[in-house]
Amino acid sequence: MTMTGTTENRNSKNSKKSQNHNEEILLLVNWGREKIQLDFNKEGPGSLGTTTLKQMKERLKNVTGVPLNGQKLLFSGAVLKDETAMLTSFGLCSSSKLILMGSKPNEKDLAQTSTGSPEEYALIQRISKSIESTTTSVLPQIETFETSVTSYLSSTTNTDLNNDSHNDSNNEDRSKLLDLHHMLVENLMQSLLALDGVVCPPEFNGARQKRREAVKFTQELIDRVDGIKEKLVMSKQRKQKQEKENEQEQMKEEQQGGEGQQTFSSSL
Repeated sequence: MTMTGTTENRNSKNSKKSQNHNEEILLLVNWGREKIQLDFNKEGPGSLGTTTLKQMKERLKNVTGVPLNGQKLLFSGAVLKDETAMLTSFGLCSSSKLILMGSKPNEKDLAQTSTGSPEEYALIQRISKSIESTTTSVLPQIETFETSVTSYLSSTTNTDLNNDSHNDSNNEDRSKLLDLHHMLVENLMQSLLALDGVVCPPEFNGARQKRREAVKFTQELIDRVDGIKEKLVMSKQRKQKQEKENEQEQMKEEQQGGEGQQTFSSSL
């Protein structure tokens, strides 16, 4: 009886292990008003620990029609970015809830592409959003920077070089303008890096052309900002040159005054 009981217990444990191994877990994905359930094995192939983010996006593409390049997945308020990472690395577990952002392109959308591919359309949209973000957020700051530099140069032109209080104030303003230049260039470089991360296959001619236009647009803005800064630098150099010339003129006058005084003393 004891041996039989032991065998039954072992069989029961093995059965439970087999059930646990094949047991499925679910991830819940909210996409607009739709709620999607994705099932995964608890262990082994097809589990959260062996499935990459890209593989899950492929599944969502099959369900929703949203292209991979147009998907943005959020979990606990953070965007999931590394498509080569396993799902467990994001902290996902059974019953985790995600939000899917993105839309399925229609025929009118696909007509904007060179291939009719939803993936190319999604890439074009990413590039367009990058340009829009730069235009709405960075471009106004560049215009403000340009206006401020023009105002600064006008004020320094009319400033007495011997007035220390004005010079200190101008130096402080100039430092702030240089800091603004650094911030603007940093933001534009981040935009270029984002565009560099948009990989367009050779056949996606429409997306590739859009990317070239975006890179050119951003680079021209960097050149514009650097050109404005150059005016500040040249202004400083001119001011230093003027100060040096004034010092030399003053020394010359003092020297001539001393020689005149010495001549006058000798005549007496």
